[in-house]
Order: sequence, then structure tokens, then C-alpha cells
Amino acid sequence: MTLPAINKSLAIGIQTSRTHGHILVLHSTATPNAPAYNVANFEHRTWRSAETFVHFAVDDKVAYQIGTPGYRAWGAGNVNSYAPVQIELCEFSNKTKALKAYKLWVELAVTMAKQYGVPLTLDDNNRTYGIKTHNWCSRTYGGSDHSDPYGYLASIGITKAQLAKDLKAGHATGTGSASSTVAKARATSASAGKLAVDGDWGASTTKRLQQVYKTPVDGVISGQYPWKNYKGAVTGFQYDTTNPAGSQVIAAIQRSLGLKADGLLGPATIKAMQRAAGTPVDGVISPNSRLVIYIQQQLNAGKRPF
Repeated sequence: MTLPAINKSLAIGIQTSRTHGHILVLHSTATPNAPAYNVANFEHRTWRSAETFVHFAVDDKVAYQIGTPGYRAWGAGNVNSYAPVQIELCEFSNKTKALKAYKLWVELAVTMAKQYGVPLTLDDNNRTYGIKTHNWCSRTYGGSDHSDPYGYLASIGITKAQLAKDLKAGHATGTGSASSTVAKARATSASAGKLAVDGDWGASTTKRLQQVYKTPVDGVISGQYPWKNYKGAVTGFQYDTTNPAGSQVIAAIQRSLGLKADGLLGPATIKAMQRAAGTPVDGVISPNSRLVIYIQQQLNAGKRPF
């Protein structure tokens, strides 16, 4: 295992109380192309006023230490006191740099997890042990509304299953092929073929949405609650009854509608889509849905529906 060099020049020292749990929190920065130095420098200067900092920020070359492992950082809301280590992954639009940073992030996380007695599990139901994403922390403990890092990871070809596999293995595995798959999917022409305007939301409609919103293209709406308001009218949705991560394409639609971009297609999001489409507003997607017909018509015209 090749660990990133750890630069401690911007560490703030011990400024908070000890933690009393065995959780390691994984973040991503949501600041495209900012290296670890920028993250660490900002948090070093503003941690008291902004009340936000983590223990490490990792890019494609180095990790900067900010907080002191074993002592509270202020990065994940109400889970902070249980988390001796919190690590930010720097985001890059360049796929090669992104995957190098991901590799170092995973390896630092595994090393720190072993040092602080954190099991190499990902987002399971144990509330005081294990590796957790910021998304899990927000949904399980509150005190924060962030949903990183799954949206960014999906954009570079890393699924939740791949992250779990890599953490268990202790290093990044297969990231090259994953990113290649995403790149090929994104290269698929959005104008190839016409959708059937039937009001039924299946894989073809999802793929076209993913193409026009420039998210990974696999024909699947992932990370959803099993909402009853779909009434069996959609196919290719993946459900999680505990901690659904949300879908990147749904998050893109939510952003275009001015909604909280959690990636979950719930009644409020459906109602907002229906209002924008000018169809009846009931928060339900039914078979032969007028909302889905509108979506399919817009996609066939080469437009974003929202």
C-alpha cells in the first residue's frame, strides 16, 4: 500500500475534546479542482469562524492534516463526537487526477481505520462503529444536510459497491475500467433513436435523461426509497430502505427546479416536476403518466425537460 505523504504544516493542533466512538467519516469537497492545500489552508484560517474542519484533505499527490486525529473535527454534524477521523477527497474534472486522488483517499482511510479501531464496513446500521460517508451521517444523525461523496464518486465511475470493495481490500481496485465505462457511456449520442412516448418510465427514458443532464449513463435510477407513489409505473429503479444515497440524475433535475439536491425522487420532487410540466399535480407517477409523456416528448426534441 502506497500512502500519501502527510503534510502537517497547516494542522491546527489539539483544539477540541477527544472523540468517544469508532467512526471514520468520508467526505468529498464539492469544490472542483481545488487541491488539498487550498482546502487545508481555508479550514486552517477559518475553522473557528466557519465552525467547519476535518482531519485530512487528500488530493492526487498529498494529504494535508488539519485537525488532530482522535479529537473532534467539525465536519459531519451530530456524528462528530463519534468520529476520530474525517477525510476530505478533493474533486477533479480530470479523470486521471480524480482516480489517483481516490486511490490515496481509500488507502489513508484504511490506514486510519486500523489505527483507530474502525471496522472496514461502509454505511451499515451500526451507529458508533465503521466507515461512514457524510451522506450516512446526515441521514442517521442529522446536524448536517450534505450528501457527499456518492454523487461525485458516480461521476468518476465509482459506485457504492466499488467503494465498499476497495475499503475492504485496503486499496483501490478496478478504477480504470470503471472510469472507462462511464466515459464510453457519456460518449453515447443523446440524439440516437427516439423514445416511445408511452408515459412509462423505463431504462431508455432514464438513459436519455442521464445523457442530457451529463451524468453517468447506465439506465438505472439508483439509491431510492421504495416510494409507494410510483405504483409500479417505473422500472430500473434501485431501492434502499435504510440509507439510500440518491441518484445523480435526479439530483441534477432537482437543482434545475431549485430544490434540495438529495437525489431522491419523492412526492415533493414529483410535484415540482409536474408543476414545471403543466400536468396534474398529485406527487404520483402512474402507468402512462402524463408527466412521463412530457419528459419523453422533451427528450425526443433534444431538450432538458426541466
